[in-house]
Amino acid sequence: MTTQGPADHPFELIQTPTSQLRQSPVTLADTMWLTYSEPNQFHRCASEMACVHNMMLRGLNSIYLQAPYIKAQDEKSFLHYSACFYQLVHVHHDGEEKMLFPLIEEMSGEKGIMQHNVEQHHTFDEGLEKYIKYIRDCLDGKEAYQGSNLIAIVDEFGQNLADHLHEEIMTILGLEKYRDKMKSLEETFEKFANKDTAQLPPAGTLSWGFFNHDRGYENGLWKNWPPAPAPVVFMVRYVLFWVHSDWWQFASCDKYGKLRERLFT
Repeated sequence: MTTQGPADHPFELIQTPTSQLRQSPVTLADTMWLTYSEPNQFHRCASEMACVHNMMLRGLNSIYLQAPYIKAQDEKSFLHYSACFYQLVHVHHDGEEKMLFPLIEEMSGEKGIMQHNVEQHHTFDEGLEKYIKYIRDCLDGKEAYQGSNLIAIVDEFGQNLADHLHEEIMTILGLEKYRDKMKSLEETFEKFANKDTAQLPPAGTLSWGFFNHDRGYENGLWKNWPPAPAPVVFMVRYVLFWVHSDWWQFASCDKYGKLRERLFT
């Protein structure tokens, strides 16, 4: 069972491959016992990526659903919250194109196997840039904030982005055909994740990610995700939270990672 909340639409969340394995039990020979296939490195890497993508999707849903109802006194806080979404997507996809995808192609021995994913980035890049320009113009006083305008911009790129986030999980699972060539895949993913994380302001976009990760998702399968050191988790949830607590009131989850039953607005 997956927890349901207000931020699970309009852009559909991703079921992780690890969770799918748990839903497909196999019967042990000559017994009545059921067991589950253990996830391999391809399931694990794809599932980690799905968790990142679900943070983005929950966050985008929370922006989309609340945008029309923002009060004047909350506009700046909401705009800063919304800007974090852009930075996370931008850093993530830039890192994929410059680091992760080239390393995957190098391991496989085949150039171009990740090109389809790069091309998908181009289907929403322009919309994302329009999105952040509108937010910055509102923050700078060049534009008056209108929720309908922000929604219209998201409508231009949101579904293409969501489709890409879903399809990339299948691409990662498909790397299993290279088998032994991919022995260092998990190590490569870890390096990529660490590099991405280092580029995110701790009190800003890094915290945004924590507060859009539902620890109860898929029956709590990801309650200890992301795999950050305990002091970092403590710092984000109990110290850095207060730096921009006015931003995080719009997040899909509370500071403990519990999915909100209702969004702020």
